[in-house]
Amino acid sequence: MQQTLNPIDEIFLSIPRELTPVQGKFIRFRGDVPSLDVLRRHLAERLPALARLTYQAVRAGRRTVWSPSARFDPMDHVLELKLPEGSSLDEALTDVMRLPLPGSGALWDMYLVHGYAVGEYAVCYRVHHGLEDGMGTVHVAAVLFGDHVPATATAGSARGPLLTAGPAELANGMLTVTKGMVRGLRPAHPWPSLFRSGPDQLAVCSTSATRQELSTLGRKYGGTVTDAFLMALRGALSAWSRSAQDDGAPGNGEGHAVRAAVGASPVPVRMPLSTRHKAEEAAVGNHLATAVVTLPDGRLPTAPAFHQLIDRTHRMRSSGLRPASRALVGLLPAASTRMAVKLLLNPSTAPLYASSYSLPDSLTFNGDPVIDVVPIGVLLPGNGLSVTLLSCGARVQVSFLHDLRLPDAGRLATLWREALDALPTS
Repeated sequence: MQQTLNPIDEIFLSIPRELTPVQGKFIRFRGDVPSLDVLRRHLAERLPALARLTYQAVRAGRRTVWSPSARFDPMDHVLELKLPEGSSLDEALTDVMRLPLPGSGALWDMYLVHGYAVGEYAVCYRVHHGLEDGMGTVHVAAVLFGDHVPATATAGSARGPLLTAGPAELANGMLTVTKGMVRGLRPAHPWPSLFRSGPDQLAVCSTSATRQELSTLGRKYGGTVTDAFLMALRGALSAWSRSAQDDGAPGNGEGHAVRAAVGASPVPVRMPLSTRHKAEEAAVGNHLATAVVTLPDGRLPTAPAFHQLIDRTHRMRSSGLRPASRALVGLLPAASTRMAVKLLLNPSTAPLYASSYSLPDSLTFNGDPVIDVVPIGVLLPGNGLSVTLLSCGARVQVSFLHDLRLPDAGRLATLWREALDALPTS
């Protein structure tokens, strides 16, 4: 079944191949390393519920459409990566993140990763952002390794209603979209862009927490796990920018300009909001909107800063942006939507991308229980940094994907953990 690409898919697929926006999940299991054939058979058994993994973008007359590949073979997408013994988790994440996606056909792959630690291994699922958004990767991980396998699904069959809110909420959402476009056209405080040439310039650093830590902290101030995540991010960015002043060497170049800008003013963070209807879990492509939330000024005390942030994230969620974006993508001419998306993703309006997802803790593979799931975020063109939180049951993993030209960015995960520990919970 063919399906026309939506304009968001087209934007991501138009990004030059050397800057391919790849995202994924690094799913760690406790146990002996299975054979690659075991993983391939497991994927083949679950594939009927993941039909979009067979899709590729092809020309159909004057249109580009998603269409099942006639020559799709899942074995071509399931590979093995043995790392040197003693490799750290961050080294493993960086190594697998830098690998190229398949050059043609369905734009995803899956690696059986081992050798980096005794008594554990990982399955790393990676996908091009054009084929799938962040919620899509969560759905794939849950179907592949969850204890409930959905019935056979067709990637283009189920569709929810186009209009999912009343007139007042839609009007409010349209206004929010318009403001975002104006910000993209003429940012009030343009952020320096960081243009990269390929994956060898990127690295990943990560840290862990518990969901209880974040939920307890969020509830103390009347907020959520995401609010606690963003407050710790505020602290990490503040400490990172101060380190440039402490060492007395602000440095030159694009990366130093980004760090200096982070320390000079409150940081706007771009966040994705899913617009998928509950009937569209298996749908191919991107079903999302993006909103910008400005982190509180680093000079504010914790309590007023937390309350300010909670107010901003609440307004983001209640702005009508999700239903309005869903309606606009379905109603506007594709050229108009492409222009709007480019403005909304203008890297000058926000220096980083922050996402938050959750998975059940019942994931297993070959009888082995999940340890945790480390997200691999996506870098938008012009941005040098993204951060992603993923909770799997009681465990939370936070990963930073960063350009190596950002000085000391490899410390951001440690700084995030330190900032979380410094926030009062009682």
